[in-house]
Amino acid sequence: MSLYNLASDKIGIKKLTDADLGSQTSHQTHIGLYEGTLSHLPYERKSYISQLIYNGTSYEGLLFLKFINNNRSPAINMGSIAEQQELPNNVISVGKQIRDFADTNRNINWYLLWFALDNEEIVTILLNQNSNEVAQLQNLGIDLNNITNRGLKIGQGDQHYNALAKFLNELTTNVNLEYAEELEIASQTGEETVTRRVIPRIRDIEKANKLFKNTGLKGEELLYKYFELQKNNSIIKDFKWMNQSKETGMPYDFEITNLDNSVVFSDAKSTSYKFELPIILSSGELNFINDNKDKYLIHRLYSINEEPKLRVCNNIHTVSDIFIPNYEIFNQSLNQDRLSTRGIKLAVPTDLQILNFDNEILLNANA
Repeated sequence: MSLYNLASDKIGIKKLTDADLGSQTSHQTHIGLYEGTLSHLPYERKSYISQLIYNGTSYEGLLFLKFINNNRSPAINMGSIAEQQELPNNVISVGKQIRDFADTNRNINWYLLWFALDNEEIVTILLNQNSNEVAQLQNLGIDLNNITNRGLKIGQGDQHYNALAKFLNELTTNVNLEYAEELEIASQTGEETVTRRVIPRIRDIEKANKLFKNTGLKGEELLYKYFELQKNNSIIKDFKWMNQSKETGMPYDFEITNLDNSVVFSDAKSTSYKFELPIILSSGELNFINDNKDKYLIHRLYSINEEPKLRVCNNIHTVSDIFIPNYEIFNQSLNQDRLSTRGIKLAVPTDLQILNFDNEILLNANA
């Protein structure tokens, strides 16, 4: 499972004409798209949540569409002046922005790819003949030089569909990496909104919750294999995975018995992304850490879907030393008005100077 997956069984590609780009000799007010490429959409709607990808950047927007030829052929409108003025800040009219980008150089060929995602979002990718992606498409067997002004429709039964769909998923994921990272944090804190999208995408948050659940389980499985290796090499005496059969809700994931029979607790904090993302700790975890200051480790697992890595923090109690007194003062203040908190989440930057993380360890995901 990934955050971005194609929903439409057809991918559209076309070379943009002068009329599509709003030439002075044409009164065409739309960009024509290949028929049947967005046939799953409800035709009665005028605008659709969208993003325009151009030159390695994703732009959040609305796609103003009309359907012609008995609702078979979609066309991108610019949106009326009133509709453009009503757009929230940082949200574009996709059609207008396509023309604005193309106006920077009308002496080269421009191409448009479009498809729909399973979150009901439509993605448009604008390329010109100098774009880096053109060569990648050529390697997939898609020669943009042979695409006519009318366009090309690549369906699931076509030989290039699977490779092209994978390429588009990866491209869409890469340009939305910071958004995906924010969604992963939101899935841990319970946030229902994110800052990198003005228009809410509820399905993205729902999917992020499922993805992070899988990330947490995979991280614990990787750590289990790591501890097994440590036990076999007599680095530790034994260990116990608290959630091996079911989620226990304990404020730690593993009990580790050292060679001297002392016991320490370990919490696996996993991310699909970079080490530098904040670690989320609950007030319950911080209270337990505070009671077991020298016996609690954070095993930070990151990049676990690519090349999984591990760094261990042995002094997370320095965070609880700061949090607990302030949390108690805050609760005491609330109690004066008969109010109280029922749990709270703390985002801990991994680059805090008070934290000690061991050197990076590469994990074998296939061990």
